Amino acid sequence: MLVGASDHNWSARVRGNLSRLGYPGKVYLVNPNRSELWEQRCYPNLSALPESPDHLAVFLPAEQTIETIEAASVLGSRSASLFAAGFGEGGDAVGKDRAARLRNALSRSSIAAVGPNCMGLCVGRSKFATIPDEHLNIVQHGSVALVAQSGMLMQTLSRGIESGGGSLSYLISCGNQIGLTFADYILHLSSDHDVRVIACYIEAIPKVSAFFSAVRKARQNGKTVVVTKIGGSEKSRRAALAHTGSLSGSLQAFDVFAREEGIVRAETIEDLVESCIFLSRAPRPGGRNIGLITNSGALKALATEAGETLNVSFAELSPATGGTVTAAVPDIEVSNPLDTKRTLSTEQYLAVVEAVHDDPAVDMVLVAEELPRAAGIDRKVSNFRALDAYIATKASKPIVCFSPVTGADNQYITSLRRELPRIAWLRDLNKTLRVASRLAPAGNPPLVASHLHASDGLRQSLMRMAASHGEPFALNEQVSKKILGEFGIRTAREAFVKRMDMEEAARAGREIGFPVVLKVVSAAVAHKSDVGLVLVNLSSESDLRQAVQLLSKRCDALGVCAEGLLVAQHITGGVEVIVGVHRDPEMGPVVMFGSGGIHLELLRDVAFGPPGLDDTRARKMISSTRVADLIKGYRGSEPGDLEALVGAIKAMGALAIELGDLLESAEINPLIVRTDGIYALDALLVMRG
Repeated sequence: MLVGASDHNWSARVRGNLSRLGYPGKVYLVNPNRSELWEQRCYPNLSALPESPDHLAVFLPAEQTIETIEAASVLGSRSASLFAAGFGEGGDAVGKDRAARLRNALSRSSIAAVGPNCMGLCVGRSKFATIPDEHLNIVQHGSVALVAQSGMLMQTLSRGIESGGGSLSYLISCGNQIGLTFADYILHLSSDHDVRVIACYIEAIPKVSAFFSAVRKARQNGKTVVVTKIGGSEKSRRAALAHTGSLSGSLQAFDVFAREEGIVRAETIEDLVESCIFLSRAPRPGGRNIGLITNSGALKALATEAGETLNVSFAELSPATGGTVTAAVPDIEVSNPLDTKRTLSTEQYLAVVEAVHDDPAVDMVLVAEELPRAAGIDRKVSNFRALDAYIATKASKPIVCFSPVTGADNQYITSLRRELPRIAWLRDLNKTLRVASRLAPAGNPPLVASHLHASDGLRQSLMRMAASHGEPFALNEQVSKKILGEFGIRTAREAFVKRMDMEEAARAGREIGFPVVLKVVSAAVAHKSDVGLVLVNLSSESDLRQAVQLLSKRCDALGVCAEGLLVAQHITGGVEVIVGVHRDPEMGPVVMFGSGGIHLELLRDVAFGPPGLDDTRARKMISSTRVADLIKGYRGSEPGDLEALVGAIKAMGALAIELGDLLESAEINPLIVRTDGIYALDALLVMRG
């Protein structure tokens, strides 16, 4: 049923698409100002319809959209496409109020709503469409389902996938997701036997846990979920707020959980399109090792350089593979990438492809080929047909062709691609290498629950503190370190001195042993060294007494109410790193590791992992950073205690899980990694309140 049917909105296009696609169901029109439209009767309202409508396509303003949902709920309608904007996309109070009212109306009904602020959906099998795209083209049993938060981009992506030979069976513009969310769509698509690829353009994920649960179900059913998501910059997150009315999270945080669930994240929308083309005609590769075949020495050199830049893994071909290749084409110099120097005969062509395919080290085969623009290049076409047949009957790994650059297709290329349904044709060398290497599963083992736990007393104490605060609040360094100590994180020898007691500080210095460090303890100052409230390398009692006086004066000048002083062992040497927990506004807690001290903001050399991470994931985090080389021992320097560092990263993950919603963030910066272990020199925990 088209509610608000009119010549002046998208309803005419939707009516045309339903007719053109051959939708077999009844289509009713509702418009109180018309008795007839497009030679069909118009009804004044929902109650006047001869039967209860199953699906409503609502082309009305925001307020009337809410009223329509309330009326349809009484009639027992099951689903709806809601096109109106005005539900708080820009953060305005009136729109947010409408969004809340629409959400309540939907929750009281049994209506599954697409949108609002969307461009509808299309289902190939039922020939059903509420998308107002006059060039809509969808097939009944297509292998690709596309779900996009942007309606216009959904149409662009669909045409890109189709032009590359991919076949679409679902198009879904999900809009603001006040009704159905990405989780609902992915869960439904995971059960469709025709769908092999679920491609998503995402700005925000409203139900993170349900989203990943649906992705897990899709993966179990043999589907690959490919995602392009914004959130890589503060500006893009602000743009998402203006567009969809919700705050998108950090892309780095999303990647942490996406990797765990086997999601392929496409960096660009072009990569998303090429991933769909790859997976619509070829299986997902089992690993990252590529075997590349070309007939151009220049392209071999370009591919080799691109591989190094993009961190692509070219398999090392075995001597047996080399022998098979040279037996078929004697003048070939065996390498990977492999240059055949010319267009081979069909027999030689298949022999080379089969040899590379059968090499145990190769996970996928990429063949550089350009589709001819006109008939007459018989050898090439003969090779393509033989390759298509080989893929159908013998191939057990992906074999994909690619053109070195992106070019416009013509009618002959389009028809030839249809004639070769098992060959995926990608476009552009660098894009192909990037996409192919991203499609391989991450291969992480299942997460194992940590044995580190917070005591009941600690949790209850923090809960009492949180109850007395209405917003996030920081714990002072002494309390923060005490909590970290419960999770086995080592600190330097130190003593807490109440108030500014010079004698007590001197006694602590003697017990610890000089030199020492003196710090002001105050939860009100997050970064004490930045404002001169940390003094280092105090080598005697006299130095320490003077330092107490100096810090007392600085606190007075800054208006800082000191809770006390911390006298600590002066630790030298080692490598400064940061270990922490960051609560992403969308994904929740993630563990962070990277270059610490003054290098954190300068280098931004950081890696992220999931809470509860294990040895394998902690080691991957470390190895993915530049500071890892220093920890291993760089240019003759002594290596740090890697095992102790892995333990500290795991402990922060356990902390994130154990404190749960109580914790906003945690940071040890710097954490010193030396040969004799790790030392948390400074720590800050922020609770949520």
